[in-house]
Amino acid sequence: MALDPRKPALCVVQAVITTPGGPTTRVARAMPATPFGTPAWQMPRIVGYLAQLHSAGGDAPRPETFTAYLDERRSPALPAPHQPYPYIPWHDEQVSCLLDLALAPHGSLGWPSVSLVVIEQEAGRKRCSWSRVERHRGFLDVLAYTAREISAEHARLASQPAGDSIRQLRDLAGDITAWVQKIHKAAQAERTAARAAQARNGIRRG
Repeated sequence: MALDPRKPALCVVQAVITTPGGPTTRVARAMPATPFGTPAWQMPRIVGYLAQLHSAGGDAPRPETFTAYLDERRSPALPAPHQPYPYIPWHDEQVSCLLDLALAPHGSLGWPSVSLVVIEQEAGRKRCSWSRVERHRGFLDVLAYTAREISAEHARLASQPAGDSIRQLRDLAGDITAWVQKIHKAAQAERTAARAAQARNGIRRG
């Protein structure tokens, strides 16, 4: 499918962030969708931001810390959405991947409240184009989804002929997969421990 080279397919990360006692702010950043503008490569960055808030003792998400996190971690080897995106992505035919977040403080166990909608679609949509929509709510669901996406990308790269560039990407995907899975397992253990503590307290009060 031919696209205007001046308007490449885009990956957009959009977040509606509610701050404690403050306004709700929309921030959006974009990057070319090829080759790293996919959920497999960009969701781990979002998980990294959520994990940073959690490790800081449950800090609330803020627009300035969210955009700074994306900016600080972009690199030539693995770009991140960094260009301000002032449009409405659902109506932009150049957007082939949209990671649409709602973030708010006061989630459970020091994690922020998070809701995620993922839209993947053919850029320059026509009558027979394809699209996929997924919804995930809560930090554990978002972590599990991210682990599945990057794990699948790692498996896809492992199945390709192992040239130097593919090998480097495969190793990077493997490292990211292990890191996301570690965060997910730790969060699951934390949730299990919290529920066990609640059950013990309930028994004592009974």
